[in-house]
Amino acid sequence: MKRHILILFFICSLLGMSSCIDEINLALEESNQAIVIDAWVGSVPGDTYVKVYRTSSYTSGVLNPSYAEVPLKSVILEQEDGEDIKFRKSDLTSYRQSLGFVPEPGKAYRLVLETEEGEIFQSDWETMPPRVEIEDIKAHAFQRQVMITSAQSIFSQIRTFADVQAQITDPGVGEIGYLMETSGITELYTSANVDNCACICYEDEPNIFAGMNVVSNSSFQGKNFGLSLGEIPLSYIGRYLVSTRLRVITKSNVDYLNQVDQQQRNSGSIFDPAPFRIKGNIKKLGAENSMVLGNFFLYQEVSFEKVLFRTQIRSESLTLNHVLEPIPFVNGSCLEYYTNASTFVPLPFRP
Repeated sequence: MKRHILILFFICSLLGMSSCIDEINLALEESNQAIVIDAWVGSVPGDTYVKVYRTSSYTSGVLNPSYAEVPLKSVILEQEDGEDIKFRKSDLTSYRQSLGFVPEPGKAYRLVLETEEGEIFQSDWETMPPRVEIEDIKAHAFQRQVMITSAQSIFSQIRTFADVQAQITDPGVGEIGYLMETSGITELYTSANVDNCACICYEDEPNIFAGMNVVSNSSFQGKNFGLSLGEIPLSYIGRYLVSTRLRVITKSNVDYLNQVDQQQRNSGSIFDPAPFRIKGNIKKLGAENSMVLGNFFLYQEVSFEKVLFRTQIRSESLTLNHVLEPIPFVNGSCLEYYTNASTFVPLPFRP
């Protein structure tokens, strides 16, 4: 019996020794970083640039990684029937045109870059889109159910909002797209028992549209149309300044941005499509299937701003269930309640 116990102990010891796993560290050479070319060329010379860099390895907690420089021999904007436009280096990764050149609508252009090693990167030919003016900004009231938090309870309530739209007339010259960036300034009221109260505040809202706002004209070519810029709540009594920047871009640029927007909107659940490589319009000559990130954009830009009166919007939709927020009470300044606002009156709100 004692002999059997010794044999069993010996077998268990052998099994324990064989199950041990030594940690092995493999020194793997880091793969080549992909090149990124982000180029915007358009009607605003100050916003025309070409950025070139290599991607950086992911590091947890780093929000602004330092991208590797790509030494370039030349950065040129080629015209299909004209003189080439040269770009000069402005910082580590950016290049800007030496002259205030503005591409002409209807003419074709492409971007060509050559590295110090002799690699050539070239975009497809893109045609400069036409200029489109914003004729007006209008707002239409609508209502929807929202969740309200009060003390320890949460309940639903019908609230009204304004759908803000930019009115344009599409030129009807083929499929193009519109990229819009819209910010706002809201006027906020408070009340107090003192005569010298600074009771009106103004608060910036950087983006009133949830996500990227890019629209193709495929359904309204040659027509007057309203482009949605976002929505603002009608539960306050103050005015609202809408400031929008509209860029007319090419069809291929629209397709590229729609792919970017699709990936940004994925929630990351197991039912979302897996991230995919977004193919731009720039290729490496002689190695067309190699990875090149980024895109070459041609654009026409216009800006427009307008002060909207919430009281007027509500008066035009009296059948809706308008609910106003109570006006907060302060001791002497609206900054006591609206801590991210300012008492400085923006120029559009002045008499």
